[in-house]
Amino acid sequence: MKILILVSILAAIGFAANAEEQRIEINNVYPLSQENFDLGDHIFHLTDNKGGFEVIEGPLEDGVTRCVGSGFGYQDGTNSITGICVFGEGEDTFTMRWKAGEKGAANNWEIVTGTGRYNGMTGKGIATTDIVSAYQALPLRRTHIVGVVEVPN
Repeated sequence: MKILILVSILAAIGFAANAEEQRIEINNVYPLSQENFDLGDHIFHLTDNKGGFEVIEGPLEDGVTRCVGSGFGYQDGTNSITGICVFGEGEDTFTMRWKAGEKGAANNWEIVTGTGRYNGMTGKGIATTDIVSAYQALPLRRTHIVGVVEVPN
């Protein structure tokens, strides 16, 4: 009987520690820093953007972000452009891997690691990017990110 009670308590503790899937919506805003190398019938794309993100919905806190990526883009709209974004700083960060959408589709992303309060975080979703600055000298881009995440307690 004592073993059954102990197993029940441990199971309840384990169940309480499990994370619930939660919807997220964030805006990542950054000055554009990218290069495109014309290779005739395709390009090589290289980007390294540093900015900040604001949380619209979800279990995250606003912070800084850095996104790096590269790959080839082809005239038919297909590409091999991929990268990562590191959100947060110090001990509390999470890293998102992304793949540029093809033929006008949204980018796909997934959380690949987390540290500190985001340790064990997982998630996936889509991202779309647009220009948000009225100032032509310093165009800002906004990547609107939606999806679901699980952040262990």
